[in-house]
Amino acid sequence: MIDRLTNLVKLIRILRERGNWPLIRHSRQQLRDFLFCRSGMNRKSIFSAVIYWLYMLKGLDVLVWRLETFGFLYLPGQSEETKQRLNTYL
Repeated sequence: MIDRLTNLVKLIRILRERGNWPLIRHSRQQLRDFLFCRSGMNRKSIFSAVIYWLYMLKGLDVLVWRLETFGFLYLPGQSEETKQRLNTYL
């Protein structure tokens, strides 16, 4: 359980450092559906979603990879020019 709490703190730090805030503000509903497991094939009840996220916090690498894949996190070491180019279509 302590590992999950430390991973949550690490995830918050990663979001602060590498978060794609223009995209997060633009697609709040999509992120909310992602967090509450309400979209696509991953539909779960609220209770199941809490258990799912506790399980996901066990391995932070997969969760960070998913957030990078959806564009909510920038890749490490990206330049400001690349970040601006990624958000040109918002």
